[in-house]
Formats: sequence, C-alpha cells, structure tokens
Amino acid sequence: MKELKLTEIIALNNKLASAVSQVKPYNIKIFYNVTCNQVVQPIIYSLRSEGINPVVTLGGFDNLVQDSYQADNQQLVVVMYDIVGVLMKREEFVENLSDSQIEQLIADILAEYDLINNNLHATPAVVWNTVTSAVVNLNPTAETKLKFIVDRINAYFADNKPKNVTLINLNDILLQVGIENAVDRRMLYSSKIPYSFVFWKYYASYLASIVFRFTGKLKKVLVFDCDNTLWKGILGEDGLSGIDMNAHSKVGQIFNSVQQIAKWLSGHGVIVGLCSKNNLNDVQEVLDKHPDMVLRDENIVIKKVNWNDKASNLREIAIELNVGIDSIVFVDDSEFEISLINDQLPQVKTFQVPSNLEQYPRYLLTLINQYFYITEAKADLEKTSQYKAQVQRVQSRQVFGSIEDYLKSLDIRMKIKINSIEESERIAQLTQKTNQFNLTTQRYTQSQIEEFMNQNLKYKVYSIAVEDKFGDMGLTGLAIVECEQAVAYIDTFLMSCRIMGRNIEFAFMDYIVADLRKQNIVTVNAVYMETPKNSPVENFYDNCGFQRLDSGNNEKKYSLVIEEYKPLDINYIKI
Repeated sequence: MKELKLTEIIALNNKLASAVSQVKPYNIKIFYNVTCNQVVQPIIYSLRSEGINPVVTLGGFDNLVQDSYQADNQQLVVVMYDIVGVLMKREEFVENLSDSQIEQLIADILAEYDLINNNLHATPAVVWNTVTSAVVNLNPTAETKLKFIVDRINAYFADNKPKNVTLINLNDILLQVGIENAVDRRMLYSSKIPYSFVFWKYYASYLASIVFRFTGKLKKVLVFDCDNTLWKGILGEDGLSGIDMNAHSKVGQIFNSVQQIAKWLSGHGVIVGLCSKNNLNDVQEVLDKHPDMVLRDENIVIKKVNWNDKASNLREIAIELNVGIDSIVFVDDSEFEISLINDQLPQVKTFQVPSNLEQYPRYLLTLINQYFYITEAKADLEKTSQYKAQVQRVQSRQVFGSIEDYLKSLDIRMKIKINSIEESERIAQLTQKTNQFNLTTQRYTQSQIEEFMNQNLKYKVYSIAVEDKFGDMGLTGLAIVECEQAVAYIDTFLMSCRIMGRNIEFAFMDYIVADLRKQNIVTVNAVYMETPKNSPVENFYDNCGFQRLDSGNNEKKYSLVIEEYKPLDINYIKI
C-alpha cells in the first residue's frame, strides 16, 4: 500500500467492496482535532485486503468530547488528538506561555483525555496517539516548553491508559516516513492538515494491526526456508563451514539478526518452524553444531525439511499444529517458491527476502508488527513447548488402532474456573484469536471480559485449562453465559485449536449444564453463527442434544431444557 496513490487505493477499494459485502461490518469512528480525511481510504484498503468489512465514519472537527458521548455500536474509536491542533487554537507562541499558562494547558488536555476515555469505557477498543513536538521543529537539543508539555502529556497518557485503550506512537511513524515527507506545511496553515498522505498510509497500517488483533486476523506461525533465508549460502553446495550467519561478517550479520528476531519471537508466543528443500540430517547438523547458529532446536516447533514441494509441507504443518492454513507466514528467498505458495495457498501470507539484504531485518520486523501480537503474557511465553507437545500428540496417534484408545492414553485433565479475573487477558485473547471452534465468533477486549465478570449475578465466564501426559496446554477454552432468572443464554463457546478432536468440548458442556442446574436455570438458549472458518462445529449443539428452533441468515438457534439433557460422562477426561 505504501507505494500506492490515493486514486489507486480508491479503485482497489471499489474492487474489494463486493468481496467483503457479506461480512459483518466492523464499525470504526474517528474523532480528531486536525483534519484527517485522507486516512479513511488507506484504513478501508488495509482491512478489506484481509477480509474485514470496515464502516468508517468521521466525527465533527475538534468535537472530540461531544462525539465521545455518542459512540454506541462502535467496535473501534480512533482519537486522532494532535498537539498541533491544540496550539493552532491559541494566539500565543507556545514558548511565550507563562508557567501557569502551561500548567493550565496541560491540565485541560489531561482532563479531556480522562473525560473522553470515561465516556468510551464501554467501547471495545479505543486508539489514541502520543503527541509529538517534531512537527513544530524546534531545536532538538534544547529543553523547550513544548517538549516539557509533550513529555508530561505522553507520560500521563501511558500511565493512565484504560485497558481498552491502545497508544500509537506518532514519533515511530515520523521516524519511518521522515519529517519532510510526513508533514505538509502548506496544508497545515491553509486547511489544518498537518500530515501528508504518505504519513496517513503508515498510520493506517499501524491501525490495521490493532484491528487484526480484535478480529481474529493475526497470524500464529512463522515458517522459514533455510538457504539464503536463515543463512547466506546453500548448505548442500557450500557445506557446514561454507554457510554464513556470523555476527561479525559483512553479510552474515544480516542473517544473524534475522535469527535473533526469530529466537525472540519463539519466546513470545510465535510458533517458529522450518520448511526447506534440504537433507534433514544436514540441517540438523547446522542446528546442533554450527557455532554461529542462533536459532536452535528448542526454539523451533516443527521442521519440514525434505524434497517435497513446499505447498504440501505447509499444509502438513497446519495439520500437525492443528491451526488454520491462514495462520501461517512463510519466509523464503526464492521468487519461484513464493509464487508457488501464492498460487496454491493464497491464504498463507508470504514474505520474500529482499534483494537489498540490508533491508531484510527491518522489513521482517515490519511484517511481524503488523501480523503478530507480541506480549509478555505467561500463556504466550509457553507456546513453543506447548506446540512441540502438540506435534508429539499427532505423531503418537499413529500407533493406536482406534481414536478411543488414543484418547484414553492421553490422561486428559481439565481444570475449570468461573469468573477468574486474573485470567481476563488470556480469555480476551482467546475470543480475539479463535476462529475454528468458535460458535459465535464474538470478539471481546480485556475490559469487556472483566465487565462480564464483575456482573457475576448475571454473567458466568467459564474458562478451562487442559493438560495431558505430553504437557500443560494452558487456558484453552471458555464459555460466556448470560443468566436471566430461569433462562441462560450461551453468548460464547470456544476452544483453542490445540485441544480440538478430544471430546473436551462435550465434557465442558456437561460441566456447564450441571452448574447451571444448580443455579435453578430451567432453559439454556444458544446460537451458532456461521463464518468461513467455523463449519467444523456447525452441528455441535445438535450433538449436545439441544433442540434446533430455526435457521436462517447464517444462524442456527437452539434451546435446551436442562432436565432433558443427557451428559456424555466421558470417563477418560478428569475434571
């Protein structure tokens, strides 16, 4: 998108409109104190390109507080609040302000920040930006009054950020674009438009990555080729000593940096794999013995190193990890291999090693920042070992004559909690990421999950953690149930792909129904909402004994009389 002109983006948006017309709209409203109309088309293009159907509306110019009272039905509110917009309303040059005027200015801005956030507390996701002094272009080495104001505001924004608020750092964008490319001074004074179209395209890509997080569009798996991708050279021709990834060589240091990035990702929730045309023993020798190799076996979840075509290998990776093929990002230096994957597996996001190698680490990080969500959450830090265990489970399945014998051998144990506030972040992540076993595909933020839990007389948020003989899979399933007198409604029922196919869902439903019976619930209502990815579970409620009421508009509505429920009582799953 960054190379496209506005007219080209508009034309592409028109083409993409029909492709997403049947997708549930994702409502975005933009509040602003500087003119930002140019951001709308790049946002729409960034999201439509990934199958999202955005409906973007603008509030009134410099009407942020008033608009914040009227943000109902918005999944995302973007608050484009710029210090330039504040300063342009004042007649005095900022450096001429007295200390008391500065304090009052800061106090007014911070009060506005708090008031707007308070008004938006029920909005699932809110995006603010940090403020920047770079546009005014004062002496960067001087301790100016503007810098003092900006530092105070940004510190407050970060320290007092509600859980539904994400901050975009404008300085990061300005550094990438360059001030002279990002700022349109002619339009700044004539139309209160401080930023160029180039800037808004970068801003839109940052914003899109936030939306991906809340719409199940994030990726889970990063798969690398090896030759000229993780190291310089061809292992089969150059041998162990001839390939280069040395941190001190001119070219090797680039590949060393890429491996450093991959290793960091493996410890922060990203599944790292290999897909390479090579002899497995040769690659394993590099992993085990090459002194410059940063990425080791403990960082790599799955390896498909053979002479099969890479499209087939990527399909096998998806099956063995039990993830959607669209969860994969594939990195390769070969234009032929990239074209093959684009043709045969268009759902896979591909990345070709740039011919200008110096750009490789930076471009890779840009891709990662857009399509992966990196956190320090404990559940994410353990994913490499959890998915290694998942591959072991798939492999062990081969030795059993029946699926029943295999499941009995796993020694599955399930721990269930209700309204566990300490798990709210992980629970929110599951609603945002889970697509296959997800009956309604409702997406919630951490603040929304906690709001459910705080209404513990009305809502029950059930969460399950699963382990077996191969290891602890962590928090991998949840249900959100709304209770109103004698009737309950299942708002959300989902499970991670890591635990699909083991009848855990039926044991979980047995527990939920039994718990609701204790609460004197008589009837349980539920709905299955069809999406392009959740067809494997379209008959789940039928299989649980719910009565189908009606169908239509990609929905199936169900009801269950609790006294008529027949639990499966799966004896090989211990709760």
